[in-house]
Amino acid sequence: MRHPVLSGLSLSVLLLAGCGSPYPVRQQPPAPIQSSREAAPPPAPTQSSREAAPPPAQGAAEVHAYRPPQPRVAMVRAPSSRAVRRLMQRAASQRRSGDYAAAQASLERALRIEPRNPRLWNRLARVSLLQRAYARAEQFAAKSNALIQADDVLMADNWSLIAQARRARGDRAGAREAERQVRSLEY
Repeated sequence: MRHPVLSGLSLSVLLLAGCGSPYPVRQQPPAPIQSSREAAPPPAPTQSSREAAPPPAQGAAEVHAYRPPQPRVAMVRAPSSRAVRRLMQRAASQRRSGDYAAAQASLERALRIEPRNPRLWNRLARVSLLQRAYARAEQFAAKSNALIQADDVLMADNWSLIAQARRARGDRAGAREAERQVRSLEY
């Protein structure tokens, strides 16, 4: 003899299990991160919103919702691998002790692991500046700027390195232009 509650419970569990779909559910990918200087385009109206909203009156001003300004903070990801973190720490220690060649070698090794990390290029530019390799320092800082996605703090630091390298090479006009870039990124 079966217990009526248990048989009803097992039947409901089986019915609910059958409600699931054998097909995977597609999820929308996350929206790309935009810098604070880029304006996001308004979303395209859907068919239902076009039908529901009446057209604006002739000569009426558009009303936009207030959006507070976004703070400018560092947005660079941390190194993804433990090896890169260790190499960055080693390079920092070597730089502090004055062994710039070893610091450069450690950073270049880290760049072989993560070649698109703008923070590594920035640190390599800083070490090159300390080695008085001004052209390389400027190139590495420019490479870091090319890889940055919405990190005004790191970009300003790169432009500062570029200004220092240009000034050391005697390019005063180029240094002033780089300093203007730094001021435009400061808030």
